[in-house]
Amino acid sequence: MSVAADRSATVAALGALLAGLAFCSASASSGYGSLYVFQGGSDGAQPAAGLLQDGAGNLYGTTFNGGGNASEGTVYEVSPPAKPGGAWTETVLHRFLDLAGGQYPFAGLVADKMGNLYGTTWLGGSGPCYDETCGTVFELSPPRSPNGTWNYAVLHNFTGLDGGASQATMVMDGAGNLYGTTSVGGNGTCVGGCGVVFELSHAGAAWNETVLYDFPGIGHGEDVVGGTGAPVALDADGNLFGTAIAASGGAGAVFELARPRRGGAWRYRNLYVFRTARDGSRPLGGVAFDSHGALFGTTEFGGDVDGCFGNSCGTIFRLTRGAGGFWKHDVLYRFAGTGDGSLPRDALTVDASGTTLYGTTPNGGTGAGCTGLGCGVLFRLTFVRGRWQETPLHTYRGNGDGYVPYGGAIRGPRGMLYGATEYGGLAACNPPLGCGMVYAAAP
Repeated sequence: MSVAADRSATVAALGALLAGLAFCSASASSGYGSLYVFQGGSDGAQPAAGLLQDGAGNLYGTTFNGGGNASEGTVYEVSPPAKPGGAWTETVLHRFLDLAGGQYPFAGLVADKMGNLYGTTWLGGSGPCYDETCGTVFELSPPRSPNGTWNYAVLHNFTGLDGGASQATMVMDGAGNLYGTTSVGGNGTCVGGCGVVFELSHAGAAWNETVLYDFPGIGHGEDVVGGTGAPVALDADGNLFGTAIAASGGAGAVFELARPRRGGAWRYRNLYVFRTARDGSRPLGGVAFDSHGALFGTTEFGGDVDGCFGNSCGTIFRLTRGAGGFWKHDVLYRFAGTGDGSLPRDALTVDASGTTLYGTTPNGGTGAGCTGLGCGVLFRLTFVRGRWQETPLHTYRGNGDGYVPYGGAIRGPRGMLYGATEYGGLAACNPPLGCGMVYAAAP
């Protein structure tokens, strides 16, 4: 099948999937539509993370605000219609209503084989972090009977020395252990600590947290400052890969934490340090693998393309493994800050071959009425005829179209892309920003 025919089939499938929904008139031709628009009350508001999809097509996510009078966030599910042409349905699985149970979930969710959901809260819990609480790791278990209530439990309260204020979606290994990062905490020389990489593992019915790496701050050890809030990625051998916001002599780094083979400590090393503006700076989104073991990521700034009010607008990069443990860095794309998007902050979705990437930028594009930097772009980057080509799949325009897409976009059945925007949607909700929405788009 040709690329054009394949895209036509995909758009047609999206039309069937979203039949009966109201598309934004400016977006209908691009195969983009809203699945659910947040109302800002008990249903939640401002989703600031990406989505998780199960085998039945249900989408799961978090909202940073909304959920009740406390407005401290929710965990929600958006389910496809039972019959073609029906509306998608939102169900709130949990509302964050008190300090002890956690507040303000900033990160997305991960699920185990039993359908239990795991996430973090930015604040709340019982651990002291200066004048704030340090956040939690939580579990939501499905109801045992139809239409029952999901069970919420706090698995860990961050205390500051073991991390705090987690903003990154965790990952889970085959044994059910959880891995994540925190943006502050630990013993590093940053104010409040430079952040940690942690593991949460089963210990009978309890869970134990282990700090795998404590970012020391400039002038110590690997000379790395953490605190990015970026997630880590697992390879097939259980090693962790991630990004740090700054490094000695550079503007960020991609690192590896190698799993101990016979006990001992995890081993940290920088795979690449961003040292020039043209290479990029501030890698905030973490990294993703293709099937060949190459790493792909974004930098918020750099690229040496004039734009974004005098700042370079960010890059998409690839790291490939070479001989002797050396990793080669290539800039695949430099954002111009116009119709192509700008200032990417989230991880990419990478196909197995590593030749097609999907992502979002919270700024840039041609949408007006959001900020001077634009409303954001959903894009595809494809390796075609020996070069990388970026294609904006959708330009956000605010209001009912949504804007500021955070958390990237996931790929579901039939190749559909799903994500959330932090703002836009219902104009009467939190005017003039809106409370956000969940969307679907054709690739």
